[in-house]
Amino acid sequence: MSLKSIIPTGPQVAREALIVLGGLLVAAFILSRFPKLQKFVTQNSLTIKDDKGNTIY
Repeated sequence: MSLKSIIPTGPQVAREALIVLGGLLVAAFILSRFPKLQKFVTQNSLTIKDDKGNTIY
């Protein structure tokens, strides 16, 4: 197995990046249109804060 067969080409990386970005935009649009769904996602999200109260994640 060569290293070239493992590393994706530029067009493959670009295609996957566009797919991920498109999915993110669709999800953001859907969440913006349904307040109940937005509230559900917010309530079920994990928030991690540091010792100073800053949100890390």
